[in-house]
Amino acid sequence: MALKVHVMGNPGLPALFCVHGFASNAQIWRPLAEVLGDRFALHAVDLPGCGESPASDDDLDVVIDELLRSAPVGAIWVGWSLGGMLALAAAARAAPRMVSGVVTVAASPKFLAAADWPAGVPQELFDAVCAGADDAAGTLRRFAGLELKGCASGELRQQLKWLQTHAQQPAPDSSTLRAELDWLARLDLRQALGTSPIPVRHVLAGGDAVLPVACAQAIASLTGRPGEVSVLADAPHALPLTHAPALAQVVDALWQQLRRPTLQSRVAQAFSKAATAYEQRALLQRRLAFQLLERLPAAAPGSVRTVLDLGCGTGYCLPALQQAHPQARVIGLDLASGMLAQARAQWGDRFEWICAPAEHMPLGDASVDLVYSSLALQWCDSFSAALAEIHRVLKPGSTVLLNTLAEGTLQELAQAWATVDNLDHVHRFPSAQALLAQVDAALWSVDWQSCVDEVDHHPDIRSLANAIKGVGAHHMQPARAGLGGRRAVQAWMAAMERFRTPEGLPARYRVLSLRLTRRPG
Repeated sequence: MALKVHVMGNPGLPALFCVHGFASNAQIWRPLAEVLGDRFALHAVDLPGCGESPASDDDLDVVIDELLRSAPVGAIWVGWSLGGMLALAAAARAAPRMVSGVVTVAASPKFLAAADWPAGVPQELFDAVCAGADDAAGTLRRFAGLELKGCASGELRQQLKWLQTHAQQPAPDSSTLRAELDWLARLDLRQALGTSPIPVRHVLAGGDAVLPVACAQAIASLTGRPGEVSVLADAPHALPLTHAPALAQVVDALWQQLRRPTLQSRVAQAFSKAATAYEQRALLQRRLAFQLLERLPAAAPGSVRTVLDLGCGTGYCLPALQQAHPQARVIGLDLASGMLAQARAQWGDRFEWICAPAEHMPLGDASVDLVYSSLALQWCDSFSAALAEIHRVLKPGSTVLLNTLAEGTLQELAQAWATVDNLDHVHRFPSAQALLAQVDAALWSVDWQSCVDEVDHHPDIRSLANAIKGVGAHHMQPARAGLGGRRAVQAWMAAMERFRTPEGLPARYRVLSLRLTRRPG
């Protein structure tokens, strides 16, 4: 079974994986895509027998597994009605890296009412819907009216026409409707929701004619986190169609929570700001990148089908990677959206572009034949986590070729600051030995390694500082504010003069280079 996924928006943006509800299809998410299109790519799936996905008699567990296979790794899942229940079920089954968060829209962890869940839909009403499922056209017509019940008369006519024309076409048949009704009856996510380590937000409709609004309080009591539940007053069940801007605010808020202030978020902002002048100033970075390219392993023509430049920056290495493997799909991935904007402006759609962290790449397992990464992994929150993610996306027997920075980088700057105060003004890099210790011999074979110092020289302090900041690498932390800060900087500048050579003031980079092969298994 293969599910159709519609990508709405720039696929290089952070991903939302959107799952529609009963008797609908992926097009219900079009209004949300229009609101969020400048910030997210919506990957909207058609469930079996809906939209462009073929009908299937697969068990519910198989469908949930297929949803996980279809979703971008690390996406926020947004599920409406039945789709919200499926999103919760998938999140409960997924590895933590697969699902970053979940937003349920007009959805309940248990659809049917029970003695211990009075907030569900009464069994007799559900049975009446099931009894009419053989009349697919009638069921669709009646359910569309329920989904939009409460809209103003003029708006109701317009929304009903849109729903029936787009989100119910092609119309699912009776067997598909019966399968979805069976899922609604069987799914019970209360236990999973109460213990979920994944952040979840719930949006309910105050005027919902399908799901009792009392479900909001029941969910808040179940999770013990009422702040994660919101109710849109007077809104109908069809929230993705009628209240897309309000849903967008919930998605934005969850995204901001997930993007906690980390080294990576600061680095992404710094490199994005530096993107327009990066290529003119990143002379050492370019030199090291092209030196690393000389270590590309030999490969039979056509054997390398997918190449990933991890931390591609403005994309200046991608043409060389394409030249080395002319038939390959070449992907540029970077954390900084500003860098990717510059890359896209220069190279257009010649290559694929993805904005994502190295630890959470929206790529399938064993889907890449070669990973190339120059001076990027030192900005990850965890080198070992990035290496584990590279191992996941690489095919067995394939290669990763990388440069990263190690302890000793900018050591003269650090030593000069140490004469001024006890604060950290220079980023602390792990030692080469510590980095190598994270290369698990059970997962990787080390084909080649090198650790050398590369030194750039600058005529004065301003040139040195601009060279570092001008490429986004803000190693230098601010000194104390006010007069004390100015005096501290002046003392540091004087201390740096002790390291001057005939070539100028040094900016040292200790570069650890590795070529690793992913072991089978």
